[in-house]
Amino acid sequence: MAHETNAMLSEDMMPTRTDPAPIPMEQELQARLAWFIGLRWIAGFTILIATILVKVTLLPNLPTAPLWVIGWAILGYNLLFRWYLRRTDRLISRPTWFIVSQIGLDWIALLLVMFFSGGIRSPVAIVLVFHIIIGAMLLYRRACYQLTGLAILLLGILAIGEETGLIVPPPIWDAGVNHLSIISTGSIWFGLSTFLIITAYLATSISTQLREREKALFESERTLHRAYHDMEALYQIGQVVNSTLDLDEILGLIAENATRLLNMKACFIRLLDKSKANLSIGGSYGLSEAYQKKGPIEVRRSLVDFEALKGDVIQVLEVGEDTRFQYREEARKEGLHSMLCVRLQSKSGVLGVIRVYSGVPHVFSEPEQNLLRNLANLGAIAIENAHTYKECSNLNKEKVWFAQMTNHQLRSPLTAIQGVIDALPYAGPLNEKQTELIERAGRRIQDAFDNVRDILDLSAAQRARAPEKSDPVSISAALHKVIDTSRESAQIKGITFDAAIPPDISLKADADDLELIFSNLLGNALKYTPRGGRIEFRVSRSDFGVTAVVSDNGIGIAPENHEQIFTSFFRTKEAKLSGEIGSGLGLTIVKTLVDRLGGYISLESQPDRGASFTVTFPDFK
Repeated sequence: MAHETNAMLSEDMMPTRTDPAPIPMEQELQARLAWFIGLRWIAGFTILIATILVKVTLLPNLPTAPLWVIGWAILGYNLLFRWYLRRTDRLISRPTWFIVSQIGLDWIALLLVMFFSGGIRSPVAIVLVFHIIIGAMLLYRRACYQLTGLAILLLGILAIGEETGLIVPPPIWDAGVNHLSIISTGSIWFGLSTFLIITAYLATSISTQLREREKALFESERTLHRAYHDMEALYQIGQVVNSTLDLDEILGLIAENATRLLNMKACFIRLLDKSKANLSIGGSYGLSEAYQKKGPIEVRRSLVDFEALKGDVIQVLEVGEDTRFQYREEARKEGLHSMLCVRLQSKSGVLGVIRVYSGVPHVFSEPEQNLLRNLANLGAIAIENAHTYKECSNLNKEKVWFAQMTNHQLRSPLTAIQGVIDALPYAGPLNEKQTELIERAGRRIQDAFDNVRDILDLSAAQRARAPEKSDPVSISAALHKVIDTSRESAQIKGITFDAAIPPDISLKADADDLELIFSNLLGNALKYTPRGGRIEFRVSRSDFGVTAVVSDNGIGIAPENHEQIFTSFFRTKEAKLSGEIGSGLGLTIVKTLVDRLGGYISLESQPDRGASFTVTFPDFK
């Protein structure tokens, strides 16, 4: 079952499977409708102006009234086309018919112009060629040829009408002026028809080649767009899936994001058990609880999963009818139709399978198959990381348990021994040698107590933590007890102790971790600084972060030991000769905690000249 998480993408941010609209002749027409309407304004005004010019200069018998009516009619219906285009915001549901209807009206107007300007012999007939060219630009080749055939048919009707006397154009030519009168109407019709056919063939041949190239370019652009979209979606999903290390949340997020990304109905993830014989439910999205609880899948009984686990991409058109599917009846009741199944595989081996289901019959394209494979690879990595984190967490729990058991098992007998040693003076008088031995034994007992404490502290420093950041804490408040304790210890030992921590400096860290770091650093400084020495503790803020310096003028550390000083149980020769007892774990604890908080520690020291430890915490706000 899918789980909710704060890291999940919001529905608005969630990438979904989208492709650019197909190249479409309809889309091309849509874009050129305004251009076609713009040409008609020119045509309408040209008829009005040309009527006057031709009547004045060439044909005084030209009937101007009907031609003017035709010109204004063209402007009128063009105004309606323009209004309709704007009203629908250029989203015409059937642009081909919208174009054809315009051309049809244009040809009716053109035939009327031809009739009133001399019939089939009118030079206006050549204007049909322009419509054929426009049709080749806007329509498919077949539609363009159909329009050409319609133009030839209309010209034929006009020619037959004139030849039989059914249509008699008004006489506009003076005797001897119209040289075309000696040519029969049939010959003129044949010549015009041939010219229109040749024009249609040439225009459509050029436009078809251009469209093929445009289509190839568009397909390349669509492929690039799909690849970019898939990469962006996988990147975003990768950030979401890897935002948590909880296995149940990861499986739920993978299932949900796979469903949304592929625009499917549901997704089911099943993981192999230890025997590799069964697939149990891992995560799902879009499926009912009853379907999820139908039981585990036996690999040997589900050929779909068996083939997918071998590495095949399995596609089922109808899961309710495919015999390779184990739970066919349950799938039908759930409303599942088509399914795509790929395996989940990491470096350690095959983990299981991921399935996506559609609510209607669907054939999964190759890009969809590749996308699910990529998502499966991404999910397998996230699942593997979750398994590794869980194993590390279990290991850390065992380490903590061991440290706690060691503490319990050692502290009890050590406490009993210390009690006996403390009671020995009350059992009777002790000589000088016995008193010395008892004091040495007491120191060793305290040394053992310190070792147990350091082991517990190191175990705590190495414990696994959730990736979320801590809230800012005041360093001054977090180290208040440490500073007071160190100051008291320094006073008892006769050491000058100077601490300066501005109260306004805060850090995103755990207060207990800070206390453990600086209690060890200050404890070492107090331990290895002789009476009359000096210890300084300074905390400051810079542009880079927070810096803390613990310095002393004690026994110091030789340069050859600077790298080893942070190794577990390592103690320098000078520290051993000082007579101070230590476990050699204090600086290991410090280094472990500083690293975990994202900081680093450096050392400057020379023998007999003291030591200065600088801890820097980058503060990325």
